[in-house]
Order: sequence, then structure tokens, then C-alpha cells
Amino acid sequence: MKRICSNKQISRAQQQGSVIVELALMLPVLALMILGSIDMGLIIREHQLLQNAAREGARFSAQPSSKIDASNPTATPESIRDRVINYLAKENINVTSSACTADGTELKRWNCGAITIRQQSPIVTVVGGTTFTDFGSSITVTYSRSFLFQGSSVLLKFNSVNLNANSVFHNLYGP
Repeated sequence: MKRICSNKQISRAQQQGSVIVELALMLPVLALMILGSIDMGLIIREHQLLQNAAREGARFSAQPSSKIDASNPTATPESIRDRVINYLAKENINVTSSACTADGTELKRWNCGAITIRQQSPIVTVVGGTTFTDFGSSITVTYSRSFLFQGSSVLLKFNSVNLNANSVFHNLYGP
């Protein structure tokens, strides 16, 4: 007499096959999740580096030796811009830069491509119902970062993210 396979043996063979099929279906999803997490971590890291560069530029701009006016001919917006660019270059981040152009008002604001410098940024403080206004140096840095794996131009309309960083330091000099 020939022995008939038990239900346990059939069930075990079917389970082994279904595990392989499930793995084949889920492996691309897991790979995308891992790569997406890595990309998000790199974006967060680069945003932190931009914030640090803006902070370094604002700190440098708030120093009395960096006050840009006629009485201090050695201080230029380009020297502040270069401070930010050099900080980012150490981390292999290249932002677009151009010659610094003043905005034409008395706000002491310069546009240097992806870097904006403002030496008379108001800092408003309210103490006991009284409002005090002082001034600080503000640096804004903008950077467009491409994703590691860019989306399709038809289905997914994302290829990059714009990162912005801003920092303000209280000026160590008068207005």
C-alpha cells in the first residue's frame, strides 16, 4: 500500500513557497524604506550644516571689525559671504554665490546669491509691557539639494528640496 501525504507535509511545503513569494514582494519596499531613511538623514545633516554656517556668518558679521560702513573700509559683505562659503566648503556643500549687491535702502542688506546678509535686523524685546528694539546681524542661506533617487517627472514631481537656514546675532557695535 502506498502512503498518502499527510496534511502537515503539504502545508509545510506550501508555507515555504509562500515565504519566498512574500520576501520577493516585500524586498523592494524594504529597500526603498532604507534608502529613503538614509536620504532623509543626509538632508537633516546638510540642513544642520547650513544652520551652522549661517550662525558662523552672523557671529562674524556682529563683530565690530565687520561693521560695514564708511569708517571701516576693510569690512565688506564679500568677507562675510566668504566666511559662510568657506564653512560649507569644508563639508563639500557648494552654494551659489555672486557679487554682493546692496538692496538700495538704508537697511544694510546685501544679496550674495544664495546668501543674504542684513546687518541691521531688528530684534524686538518686550519687558514689563515696554518694547525695546535693538539690532543684530542676520544671515540667511538657501540651498537646493537633490534627492539620491529622484522621482519620475511624470508620476512624482519631486527631484530636490530647498533648505533654508537663518541666524541672528546681536551686534556688538552701535547702529
